[in-house]
Amino acid sequence: MKRLVKGIIIYIFLFTILFHIKPFNDFFTNKATIESIPIEIKESMEVMVKSFNKSVIQESNYAENQVIMTEDFTCLNISIGDSIEKVLKELGEPQRIDLSKYGFEWYIYNKDYSKYMQVGIEDGKVVGLCSNSPIWESENGLKIGSKREEVEKVLGKPIEYIKKDDTLYYINTPEENSTYLINNYYITFFYDIHDEYKVSAIKIIERTMEESLKGFYGMNSERLRESFEMEIFDLANATRVRLGKPPFIWGEEGRSAGRKHSMNMAKRGFFNHVDPHGRGPAHRIEEEGVSWQKVGENIAAGQTSPIFAHENWMNSMGHRENLLGDFKNLGVGVYFGGDYHVYYTQKFFTTF
Repeated sequence: MKRLVKGIIIYIFLFTILFHIKPFNDFFTNKATIESIPIEIKESMEVMVKSFNKSVIQESNYAENQVIMTEDFTCLNISIGDSIEKVLKELGEPQRIDLSKYGFEWYIYNKDYSKYMQVGIEDGKVVGLCSNSPIWESENGLKIGSKREEVEKVLGKPIEYIKKDDTLYYINTPEENSTYLINNYYITFFYDIHDEYKVSAIKIIERTMEESLKGFYGMNSERLRESFEMEIFDLANATRVRLGKPPFIWGEEGRSAGRKHSMNMAKRGFFNHVDPHGRGPAHRIEEEGVSWQKVGENIAAGQTSPIFAHENWMNSMGHRENLLGDFKNLGVGVYFGGDYHVYYTQKFFTTF
């Protein structure tokens, strides 16, 4: 009997430990699936690309993350901890103010896509920075275009998890991005796997803001949905301009079609360009009254913020071809809910 009781106690103890260790694939993506139809011309065959990131079971033993002390990274002379007064003096009034999943506001600077920038503001201070434009500076020379081996040479091994209260959120997408705890913030470098693993974007979140976010996704709202949609549009245009392409024109019909498809996938439990009634990307844009010459579609699910969805798409060749293609318009539709928590649909189209 004593052995049985002892065994039960050990089982409960181990279950408690394992219950509080979560795969951190969705600090980036808890479940991430992406598909694209590169281009659909009338009477052409649809080509689809699919990838799936699986969670990795982690050991319960861990060591505290090492905090790297180094010179701050700055973006257009703005760094974590700066005042809102400095932001407005250096950058002027933002073109838009979005909501982040953390609850702070993103000041969006998109007037010039060669200098696209998101500045996170909470209580009058900078708590977040995000950009995929070549406007980052650091004393150690790391910036957009640096190679992954350069990042690792300067900063060493990236962290494997973020600890929030008694829960570990593991990071297991090292090929596409790496995260470090520097000074008082978490910095994530995104890599372009189709361009020598060069840094394609950088995101910084102040440490207490990141560690205070419970779970993966934050609080859903209509404002957050609109923020996600517009940021995905802006990130696409910033990438295009950096790579010598003209920016897309916003397509409201694409947003409407995208929202409907994202909601349909979430509520009906499927993930595909063709819905259970057999309607594909062309049907959806036609239902919005668009007479199209060319139409394309990217879909994704599970990514917890726009930058992760965008960078996932850029690292999948079919999605990349859509994002860098010669479409004129792009609309983005997001829906919160379903098995994957958040669904994204990009609608690319050119009209007659």
